[in-house]
Amino acid sequence: MKNKKSGTVPSGTAQFKNIFDKIAYRESYEKVFDDFLKLIICCYTRNYITGLSYYEEEYFQIIEPYKEHKTQDYFPQLLAELILYMENMKNSSEGNDLLGTFYETELSHGRNGQFFTPFHLCAMMAKMLKGEDTKSCNVLDPSCGSGRMLLAFAKDSTLVHTYYGIDIDPLCVKMTAINMFLNGLQGEVICADALAPADFKFGYKISLFPLGIFKIEKEQSLIWQHQQNGFSEIKKDKQGPSDQTQLQLF
Repeated sequence: MKNKKSGTVPSGTAQFKNIFDKIAYRESYEKVFDDFLKLIICCYTRNYITGLSYYEEEYFQIIEPYKEHKTQDYFPQLLAELILYMENMKNSSEGNDLLGTFYETELSHGRNGQFFTPFHLCAMMAKMLKGEDTKSCNVLDPSCGSGRMLLAFAKDSTLVHTYYGIDIDPLCVKMTAINMFLNGLQGEVICADALAPADFKFGYKISLFPLGIFKIEKEQSLIWQHQQNGFSEIKKDKQGPSDQTQLQLF
């Protein structure tokens, strides 16, 4: 059964919540939200040779339990509402992070839950870091939440950058990967403890060519590789002189 529910619904998210509730009336919000995120990733990871998702089998395993109660058709409606919202809000000063907003208000556990940095503050910090924005660079957020800082950095940029995110929360990693993809950002996001260089649970590469969100192992992760290299340099520095004095991811 549904495990709670929330107070005030933020403006613009009411229709999304109405559709979501039609799916979640028999399940917990956390499970349905996680399944929704995984289904999106499956849908946006297409093998253009076969015409099918690389994760076709996973897609059908996720969707199968919802067929019993005939709620599976609400997932495409939910995705359509998400895309419509993001398109309508793409130029807004409030950002277009519907997933993060929904997570905060519907899944975060009251005062002790997760609350992400408001988009206008992300935009201010991004402008302070970006400066004149004269050359392409790698942008890393080691505690990315739903990816708002990365989205804010990209929003007013005139250049193509590569974006990287790390978060210890699996739902946050999936939200960031989807937000990056639907906003046209390329890069990588991994589920890991950014303070533990050896940590890696799973990750995604967000690619524009080929187009999609692709699962990666730690050996394929540029973030993980840089963490290992930087950490190795620190260990060498402890043993003797070195030019490297701190962990540098990029």
